[in-house]
Amino acid sequence: MSVLQEKAINMIGNLSDDNVNFLIEIIQRLMPYDDTEKDRFDKEKGVEAFQRLLVASDEIIKYLPDDFNPDKELEEARKEKYGM
Repeated sequence: MSVLQEKAINMIGNLSDDNVNFLIEIIQRLMPYDDTEKDRFDKEKGVEAFQRLLVASDEIIKYLPDDFNPDKELEEARKEKYGM
């Protein structure tokens, strides 16, 4: 730890809890927001949701007609909605 860091720690140690709280707020405003943890969590949730979807698709396909063609269904839906 550098001398400057030690000096800062000593100064903070002498502050009241209210002043420490205020100092933390100031430091948080000065430091760039680190959202890598949030991004990692969001990605994990997305992967888990996709895995559940893959498992569910095996079950869902049982209820579709044997001649079901998703590309044909999509094309027909687009024609109906957009007149393409």
